[in-house]
Amino acid sequence: MNGTLAGQRIFVTGATGYIGRALALRLHEEGAHVLALERTPGKGDDLRERGLHVVEGDINDAARMRQVLAQGVDVVMHIAAWLGGADTSQAHPVNVTATENLATASAEAGVRRFVFTSSIAVYGMRGGRDVDEGTPVEPFGYPYGDTKILAERAVQRVGRETALETVIVRPGMVYGPGARTWAVRLARWAQKGRMPLLNEKASTFPIFINDLVDLLMLTAAHPAAAGQIFNAVNDGPTTTDEFLGAYMRMVPTDRAIRLPCWLARTAAFFAEPFIRQYRVAYIVSQLCEGGQISNRKARELLGWRQHTPLEEGLRRTEAWLRAEGIL
Repeated sequence: MNGTLAGQRIFVTGATGYIGRALALRLHEEGAHVLALERTPGKGDDLRERGLHVVEGDINDAARMRQVLAQGVDVVMHIAAWLGGADTSQAHPVNVTATENLATASAEAGVRRFVFTSSIAVYGMRGGRDVDEGTPVEPFGYPYGDTKILAERAVQRVGRETALETVIVRPGMVYGPGARTWAVRLARWAQKGRMPLLNEKASTFPIFINDLVDLLMLTAAHPAAAGQIFNAVNDGPTTTDEFLGAYMRMVPTDRAIRLPCWLARTAAFFAEPFIRQYRVAYIVSQLCEGGQISNRKARELLGWRQHTPLEEGLRRTEAWLRAEGIL
């Protein structure tokens, strides 16, 4: 952090989630005064016990967010989000409306910088193309990805119209000890023979939690980050066999869901009208396509580096899964 955030008041939304908790703790350890948002009472007790200032509230409550921001906040790290599922009714209110309101309120409160955590899901069905932060993104029918695109646009608009410095970070598959989606879920799929290996050479875009936190902190402090977008993925290329298959080797098992991609795409075409909230065609495309998502901009503009090689990250993740009795 080079001391640039030490002593500053930093409001972290989603602080009781996986990414938010890791970020809040690191900021606290390095001398920042963290205001950690807790939506569910009691969920942030472990943060309280470690000396962080936990504030209760819901990002949908605009008045409450203004109260928090009035406490002299210097930087907002906005991580809280609707992450997907069958009930899509909260996708737009949480991911778009609440994000826009929070950015607007941050500008009005004199916050210096607003860092928004988006997702590589905004790139949609890439068709095997290589993409970077300059690649145009358009809604493609997936509620999570579409609302992240709209939220990015809202944040950028606020940044253009006010003095608020805005930064957008697009993480890939965030894994590591404690990760529910990209560690626990994958381990359980492997145990049940449900790992979807449609194309073992397709591209995946993991990033170890510590490396993501490093980048988020850089984007909050580095002068050159203002007004920019950064992909948060490992150096790659990484295949589905190297990442998803690693969880199978932890079990170990050879059982997996193996279908030709043409068959999976056909099945997705017919299933899509009945389960639109999951955008099955998008999921299948991610399991079948090649191409890369570049992290070059973060490396060159901010000096960020991937410090945790994939093998080391997976080793640490496996150790945690075994210690927790999941494997």
